[in-house]
Amino acid sequence: MSDRTEILFWKVFKNQFLFKEIFNQIHNNEWIEYDEPNKYNVNNRCKFGDTHSLLIMIKNDQLPLIKDKIKHGDYVHFNYDSIRFLFLKLSTTEHLPPSIKNNNKNKYKDEDYLEIIELFMKHRRGEFEINDLIHIAASINSPVIIRLLVNEPYSVIIYPQTFEFAIRFSNLETIKELINLESLNFKNYGIKLISEEFKRKSLSLAAHRKTLKTTITEYIFNNPSLYSIPPPLSLINNQKQQDQQQTQSKNKRLKISETLHSNLNNKNNNNNNNNNNNNNNNNSDDDDDDDDDDDDDDDDDDDDDDDDDDDDGDGDDDSDNYTDSDNYNDNENGNDNYKEKIRNGYIESHEFIELKSTNLLKSFMELDIVVLSKTKTYFNQFLKMYHPYERLQVGIKMILKFDNTIPEKKREEILEEINKIDRNNERGFNKLKELRKLVVIEFPRQINFCYYYWKAYGENINKPGEVPKKLGSPDSNMETFENLLLENDLHVNNETNTQEGDENIEQVELLSNSLYSDSEDENEVEFERYVGQHDPFLEEYFNYSNRLRKEPFFDISNRYPDLLNSYLKAIKECNIEKLEDIDTNNPMFKLDVSKFHCFQLPNEKEDILKIWEYFNKHSFKQMIPIDILIEFLSSVTNIIPPFELKISNLKEPLFKKLGTFLLWQLFKKNYNIFELLLNSFDDFNFIFQPQELSAMIDQEKVLFDGDGELFQIDKEFGFQIIRIIKLVMDKFKKLSKDQINIKNMSTTYRLIINHLYDQLLRVKGLTIDQLEYVKSIIPEKLFFNYFKAYRIFFYLNIRSPKLTKYITKRPGVANFIENSEVEDYYNTIGPTTNLITGDEIIGFDLRKYLNLDLFTYDYILGRELNQYNCSSSSSSSSSSSSSSSSSSGSGSGSSSGSSSDGSKNNKKYITQFDTILRELIKQLSFNICTNLSNRDEIVGGKDFFNHSLNEDLKYSLDIGRKDLFWELLDWIEQYMIKNENLMKHQVYQFNSPYESLLPTSTIFSNVKIIKKEVPSPSSTTTIESTFLKIDNFEKPIPNEPSIKVYWNSDKLIEPFKPISKLINSFKYSDDVLKSICKVMNVNEIQRFIQYNFFVSFFQNEIYTYSSLINREDLMSFLLNNYDIDIDFPNKGYSKYLGRKFIFENHFEKVNILKLDFNQKWYESRYLHFPSVLLNYFSEYICLQNNITTYNQFIQNDNLQIRKRVIKETIEILIDQFLSGTDNNYDDNDEDEYGEDTNQNFASIIKNQNHKVLLIQSIIEQSDTQLYFKSALDQVLLKSKEDRKNDEINDPFIENLKNPFLESFINGDIKTCNLILEYYPNQFKMTKDSITKTLKMQNIHIIKYYYKVDNCKNLINNFKNDNNLLKHLKNELPKHPIYKYHLTWL
Repeated sequence: MSDRTEILFWKVFKNQFLFKEIFNQIHNNEWIEYDEPNKYNVNNRCKFGDTHSLLIMIKNDQLPLIKDKIKHGDYVHFNYDSIRFLFLKLSTTEHLPPSIKNNNKNKYKDEDYLEIIELFMKHRRGEFEINDLIHIAASINSPVIIRLLVNEPYSVIIYPQTFEFAIRFSNLETIKELINLESLNFKNYGIKLISEEFKRKSLSLAAHRKTLKTTITEYIFNNPSLYSIPPPLSLINNQKQQDQQQTQSKNKRLKISETLHSNLNNKNNNNNNNNNNNNNNNNSDDDDDDDDDDDDDDDDDDDDDDDDDDDDGDGDDDSDNYTDSDNYNDNENGNDNYKEKIRNGYIESHEFIELKSTNLLKSFMELDIVVLSKTKTYFNQFLKMYHPYERLQVGIKMILKFDNTIPEKKREEILEEINKIDRNNERGFNKLKELRKLVVIEFPRQINFCYYYWKAYGENINKPGEVPKKLGSPDSNMETFENLLLENDLHVNNETNTQEGDENIEQVELLSNSLYSDSEDENEVEFERYVGQHDPFLEEYFNYSNRLRKEPFFDISNRYPDLLNSYLKAIKECNIEKLEDIDTNNPMFKLDVSKFHCFQLPNEKEDILKIWEYFNKHSFKQMIPIDILIEFLSSVTNIIPPFELKISNLKEPLFKKLGTFLLWQLFKKNYNIFELLLNSFDDFNFIFQPQELSAMIDQEKVLFDGDGELFQIDKEFGFQIIRIIKLVMDKFKKLSKDQINIKNMSTTYRLIINHLYDQLLRVKGLTIDQLEYVKSIIPEKLFFNYFKAYRIFFYLNIRSPKLTKYITKRPGVANFIENSEVEDYYNTIGPTTNLITGDEIIGFDLRKYLNLDLFTYDYILGRELNQYNCSSSSSSSSSSSSSSSSSSGSGSGSSSGSSSDGSKNNKKYITQFDTILRELIKQLSFNICTNLSNRDEIVGGKDFFNHSLNEDLKYSLDIGRKDLFWELLDWIEQYMIKNENLMKHQVYQFNSPYESLLPTSTIFSNVKIIKKEVPSPSSTTTIESTFLKIDNFEKPIPNEPSIKVYWNSDKLIEPFKPISKLINSFKYSDDVLKSICKVMNVNEIQRFIQYNFFVSFFQNEIYTYSSLINREDLMSFLLNNYDIDIDFPNKGYSKYLGRKFIFENHFEKVNILKLDFNQKWYESRYLHFPSVLLNYFSEYICLQNNITTYNQFIQNDNLQIRKRVIKETIEILIDQFLSGTDNNYDDNDEDEYGEDTNQNFASIIKNQNHKVLLIQSIIEQSDTQLYFKSALDQVLLKSKEDRKNDEINDPFIENLKNPFLESFINGDIKTCNLILEYYPNQFKMTKDSITKTLKMQNIHIIKYYYKVDNCKNLINNFKNDNNLLKHLKNELPKHPIYKYHLTWL
């Protein structure tokens, strides 16, 4: 550093003003470029000192900041959501959503998150343990957290409910951990998790699961200590029948007895009165017994109240294929009935058939613990061709047991046939085939069964019919590809099936299972998924492939024959001799593995290549069906890049369908196999017409989901897609050169190229250099212009995710997603109108409002200087990887957009970032607001202007563009002036910032002067001023509407004049106000207030949000300059820091205890209500819903009716006014009083002026004025008396909304102690607060104050208040969770 530079540096550094300005600029600039739109948010701009949310710090990977705050005692706010999000970082669940997964695995390890948890337990346990931590850990499958918390030194309790919850929802690893800790939990707390009650229902709980049903049920069943078997249902039913017979016998004897008594009574009534009474008593007892029997029946029976919808999806209502359950009639509530079955340990049939283990199915049937479900049971889906022998037996017996449409004689005949097959041990007798044949004969309606039996054995016993489509399939195009490939496998099997054995049949079975099983529940292997995660789009675009599977989880080799296991072992060990030996001795050998099989390959690359060459030499003939071949190819190419491999031989039927095979892999986005096929073959016979192919591979153009998360492909796939595009272009050029079937073939290749290009645009982190390279090798004439909106969106995202963030946050996007064909996703290829009604789809359709012709590639991504140098990038097909380091595509610019207008190779964009952004705002917000009369339909009839500009304001702060924020405010002001008749939000001026300025405020001093530090003469090189003018605010002018009621003040009496000024105002959303208070400094906050200087209570609103996010500098500024009504946010947030600041710095404002801090609010509202009443009244009775009230008011025949209308209306209006809902519409179609909020006062005055003038003329009459005054006095007096009575009937000290009890109920120990510190001996715990706290499951705070030492500043405690202690002891045993642990009392 030169001497001159050093002098200048210290000169700037020591100048406090310049130093502050420099750091302010640093803070306001966005220094990080994010790769996802949602990562741009205001929380990125919060200073560390103002960041208290645990959730935000975890999302931003600020673990060191969390540790620092814990260790130094700084406040950290956490709740259930933030703790759960922290725990999710340590979840063992596969396939968590990208928003939850730790995207920075290399930066933070599991140990770092465990350390955070330990620090909270050591230093903040009282606050951290606000929820059942074990329950949270079990819900997200984290045994490591459970192990940490339950063991010493923390010894957190495990409640039985948590254990039962785990059985139903957690994975096996988590359940095992809880079981291992059961003895420790019993030792510490005396709570037995595996109780007799649990054992009775454990199997039922496990069978009730949605995922891992078989895995968990099998684990429990294999551990007898975890369950007990209920009595067989047949035994119970026999007992019931005996009881019923006895009851009927008793009733019969009673009837005879009654007849005899009746005869005797006719002869001699006097002598037999006593006997008659005795028999009547006995009859009553028998009736009671009858009722008991009926109640017992309710436990096992089902009613027939269900609808008759067709659930099997085949379009027919197969009434003969489900049971009406006549023998299981239940009049009790279905839910209670099911809970009773759970408690008794019985398993419902619909859950039973979803189990995948034959052993479980057989055992449960033998134990007779399966009860028919209340819902309709479709028996035509029970039996499958791929079921093994014992599984098929169980299915048949299940149908025979529960299908009451089968005659008893027929049941016996079928059972006898099953027994005959089972007993036949003759050599060559194929039991499985005969059992399948029995199914075909006796149960011909079983879906798919007859068809696959015919395909396997060639025996057409019953008409096989067509193969039904796969039910619940995410799309039918997959079936189209698979159908064609299926024909190959079926053809092979029909040709080779010349004997009755099962050597080749199993291939057909596996194929039928793979392609045509009726639901995912038929899969042989269960997946562990995150709750709500079953989503084809998510799996497709986040590349959930086989490589992500855990081998042990998918290891199902125990289900395979020895020969097959030997073969798989030889593959793993690269034992070529063993493979050749098995293939030689078993010429028809096939890899009969599950479609979920994951091949285990050798560890060395050389060995894998040997395995590859072996199967390649044999044309992969062992791999039938096609799924197995695909899995093998995927397993190899996941290790060895596909461009290093080639397929030299392929079996003939599949070879003829190479084009279909290729397109199938493209459709499935299996790029490894797609590239491998392109590398291996030149000729692809595409049998699809281009139109059909386009409909299949371009079936959707999804942009993002409902949360604004883009559907993108992992960055690593970008290089591969570029290689593939080059390969396809080479094929296309060769095809064009050879002139082979040029028309259809070229169109097909164009479709493939466009599809690959569109997928490339999805690649996360794709650079502009890479995209330019791809465009350089694809001639412009090959591009289709079908999907402009799709490509524009991703062009914008490549330029900067800031641009696509603007689109994802447009109002009406959620409505569009909800009403589109692709549920939960924003799709740009669907219809713009409802296909049924013909109406336009409600919501924000980008295609309608964006000028697609303007937003071209050149406009968004076009760059100046030299064109892309192909020679520098085409030397290798993978050369695009060299450009992967370029960051030119990810820049987005600061306030000027300059940082996004260039790149490392000095190529500047033709269109500046700001130009694009402002054009987006103009087209997607401003133009809609100003040009569309039906704009509100976009947001379902709500106020589009308010929604859109709120989103614009929030967006500008999310991306750190305060300059844009102020421009938007100016635009809003001008719009309101020009369109005041459309303004739905008008407020009064009273208690506004203008009227609330303190006399001591210095905001509007003529000039605020800060004296700069005078530099020393030796360092001064230029003449400088020693003073600087800043913050020269000007007083704003109120935006009064020109459309208003011009009241004649001379005709109004004193309470109603002067009429308070009505101000046109913009209603800011909660998100906007929170964002403002997070990132604005004091001067900017004041500037913002000036835009709303005449809005009632606006300064209070800003103070509330400042308190909510704990901005002490803003709170100090507001308290020093405005008359603030102290209020604390009551939206579930912690109030600790806000109250701490007030108590420590402005205690004089809150030193008098009140029920709430809004006392001044009510006093002010009472004071100002008369000045707004006349406007308010006129507006209210002009509303369309109040036409009757209007007619009653204007009539002159009966003044008593007018008086009543005035009084009743004022009562309604005072309630609205005191609740703050007057003129502050929340943008619902109707508010709670039934008013149409789209009828604003300005539009009423303009469109219904005759009504308004008539109302005005009546009100200005002297007698009407007196009516108003009399009614107003009565209403105000009653309202004030009601409030006083409320305070008397509900004393402040016992009111659950007083500051202490409110925090107590919410479990906020820190805030409770703070209140007690400043208000000692003024609060007490009450019975109601104990009850409600237990209901909120916040027992930790009760335990805290159960210790007398923690109650020093309370009026009472559990030691000196016996009634309180007694109430606690009465409540705890009734609590479903806390009743198990009472020893702490």
